[in-house]
Amino acid sequence: MVPRWVLGVVAAAVAVAAVDIAVLVVTRDARPAGTSASRVQPSPADVVAVIDPATSRVVDRVNVGRTPTIVAAGYGGAWVLNKDDGTLSHLDAHTHHVIGTMRLDVVATDLAIGAGGVWFAGRPRGDVHDPLEFARFERIDPATGRVDRAFDTRTGAFVLAAGGGALWSTGIMAGHVRGAARSDAVTGAMRKLDIQSYGDLIAADEHAAYWVGSVGKRVARVSTRTGLLSKTLPLATDAKLAAGYVGPNPTAVALGGRALWISAIDGSLIRVDPNLRRIVASIHVCGNALAVAYGEGAVWVACGDATVVRVDPSTNRPGTPIDVGALPRGIAAGDGAVWVTLN
Repeated sequence: MVPRWVLGVVAAAVAVAAVDIAVLVVTRDARPAGTSASRVQPSPADVVAVIDPATSRVVDRVNVGRTPTIVAAGYGGAWVLNKDDGTLSHLDAHTHHVIGTMRLDVVATDLAIGAGGVWFAGRPRGDVHDPLEFARFERIDPATGRVDRAFDTRTGAFVLAAGGGALWSTGIMAGHVRGAARSDAVTGAMRKLDIQSYGDLIAADEHAAYWVGSVGKRVARVSTRTGLLSKTLPLATDAKLAAGYVGPNPTAVALGGRALWISAIDGSLIRVDPNLRRIVASIHVCGNALAVAYGEGAVWVACGDATVVRVDPSTNRPGTPIDVGALPRGIAAGDGAVWVTLN
């Protein structure tokens, strides 16, 4: 049997490099013959493509740091985590210009907007005793661009979401056991949560926090008011799995439009009732779906064939693929644009 702490380490690596794993899959696949896409000139790496949500066209490309991955929209623009630079770029919503670049004092693994600012999680640089079980949450004040709050954790948190006045995370607990936690956004007080599963993809709003397992293929819902598990939902039933059905491998999760949206390696977009009563729809979007965002009146899926697909939440129908010219790594929608990190 594989030791539990080894599984925790592997899970952490999978979460941090989920898109990298997806890239290995998608690069084996050429774009399907007959795919219709709005053609644009090839884009250099390390940029953010800006899509006008009204026309579904790329209207700008912005150079940022090396290997931009996670992007979040809010507070008047976009915030981009540059993996190889260890920096955070702030883009203005109106001009699309980089108005600030900040070197982070942690090796950041995730980024979230909410609870009064822009939050990131990561391992402090330098020598840290047992780094698997140690991490830090820091909040940037969007008005000043400076860190105004920082909490040390004993969870080794590597993914997080913000909502309901708290931070919701997954990390390595004491004893190298993976688990979920809630941290108060004001005091930093943290407590472990029992979600009866493992979730390395997280989304949250004012009502609930959701954990989705990229391996376990299960969704857990926790009330932000009580901090208690309210419901779980399998993305594939035991009967289907026993019959040989290979369930979806989730890559990202987003909330919006009274739904939970989950992208998957098989190119599907799964729409789930926010109370986890049922899977509402499974929408085929592209060959490989790498990331998903909700905003500007639609769902936006970043795909492994260098496109972004808009899905109408009122009809569940995907639109014509938008060619972004390079492999998308992250996507966010808000403040009048759709923001896509390209490598």
